[in-house]
Amino acid sequence: MSSKLSIVYRALDKVLGVVATVGSTAMLALVCITVYDVMTRYFGLPKFQGLNSTMLQEAEYWAHTVLFTFVMAYAFTRQSHVRIDLVRDVMPRRIKYALEIFGLLVFLMPFAAIAAYYCYNYAWISWRDDEISRSTIGLTNIWLIKSTIVIMFGLLFVAGASQLLKCIDGLLGNLTDDEEYNVLGGGH
Repeated sequence: MSSKLSIVYRALDKVLGVVATVGSTAMLALVCITVYDVMTRYFGLPKFQGLNSTMLQEAEYWAHTVLFTFVMAYAFTRQSHVRIDLVRDVMPRRIKYALEIFGLLVFLMPFAAIAAYYCYNYAWISWRDDEISRSTIGLTNIWLIKSTIVIMFGLLFVAGASQLLKCIDGLLGNLTDDEEYNVLGGGH
């Protein structure tokens, strides 16, 4: 049974899935950069003109940051986060939904909004000041990587909104068992 809310949260989940797919390509970049760095350091493979070990190491953490920041919200909608549900698991389904709604509205969504606000200022100041690596031979344009943190919290807010709509639909009895699992999670 499809509800009007399901149109919205499926669209939100689709956007999060596309962003996560794009972000997951950073894993390939991370592997390639790391292998290249190891090959140049320990096996004498020459570096490309203008590259140094510091730039490669910073590029590795940039790729890791992009991977994490673009995939985290999607993972949240798929119950890939840590839950400690010893008490909640024995509660009735409606109480589980109520607790989930409470957690989303009181903790996750306000935190994501506040964090995005403060991280925006952090990234904007970095852009304004044309921040570069603390290492004299490191990467420039640090504001790019700091901006991904803003994106991460924005995506987390969207994931929270999607989960909130799913909880409302669950309370109305409109979710399938699989959809309910993606909202409430399962046992231990």
